[in-house]
Amino acid sequence: MVSPYLWERGLTHLDAVAITHGHSDHIGGMISVLRNFRPKELWVGLLPPSHALENVISTAQASGVNVVRHWEGDEFEFGGTNLRVLFPPRDWPVGDKPQNSDSMVLSLSYGQSSLLLEGDAEKRAERRISAVEHPRADLLKVGHHGSANATTQDLIDSARPQFAIISVGSGNSFGLPRTETLARLAAAGTRVYRTDLDGAVTFYLDGHSVRATLAGLQ
Repeated sequence: MVSPYLWERGLTHLDAVAITHGHSDHIGGMISVLRNFRPKELWVGLLPPSHALENVISTAQASGVNVVRHWEGDEFEFGGTNLRVLFPPRDWPVGDKPQNSDSMVLSLSYGQSSLLLEGDAEKRAERRISAVEHPRADLLKVGHHGSANATTQDLIDSARPQFAIISVGSGNSFGLPRTETLARLAAAGTRVYRTDLDGAVTFYLDGHSVRATLAGLQ
């Protein structure tokens, strides 16, 4: 699904691709993306034992893609955007298999507009991020598909997002997004978009504001 969408947007090459963590719903198509778009860099955080992760990394290396480890506290300019890595810290425990708490969390700002990408980060990671980093974000990519164990009040109070996007399958068997998560966002005045209801949503950050466009609409 990712490659055809990028081709439709006229993209044939990527500067960087970030893997949040090793679950199959986040990296299942990554080898195809690497082969189709030959990014300069592949960004990774925690690397628990995983054949799927190992395959992605070995494919990247064989294709000449530079594999870069990123940790909490990393900050750099990237394509005119300021990028900060909010999670994981270097001393975060690594389990014996991929888990949601591995998720790399990224904060991007362009001018006065900002974005927080959570992957599948859950309460424990969010509470650390809120206490240590105090992130602000006009747009929040909601953690763990709108699960009740993410999008804590602490994070919402810190980020105060104007918009939120929940990536979630239609009619999924997990009952996501959860009503309590939606209620917390609604109470904060956040406008929520959902892929199960809205399809593909594109957000434009112009340095001053954020604008959302639904698939097929201009």
